[in-house]
Amino acid sequence: MLGLLRRRELARVGARLFGELGLDYAEMEPGQRIEGIYRRRLDLASGRFAVIEKSREFTLVPWRPVLERNLGKQVSGIARGDTISWTLGRQRGGPGIV
Repeated sequence: MLGLLRRRELARVGARLFGELGLDYAEMEPGQRIEGIYRRRLDLASGRFAVIEKSREFTLVPWRPVLERNLGKQVSGIARGDTISWTLGRQRGGPGIV
């Protein structure tokens, strides 16, 4: 029941942010790779969430304190249930921003 209420809240907030950002809301799926720019934190009834923005869409994902130092930066991770295994900062062998 709590999962259903959480999904409904995220869908409602996603619809509101669609109006603000002009981007489509993409619901997070287990096992999905999350990539984009961390834009802001949202404090909702079901917890704190991060807005991760891609070129044409955004995703709401569970927020973690480690994200704050990456505000406005590219982040990526893998969704594992209700958490995300984040890869933050520049990675070897990948494109970097100077």
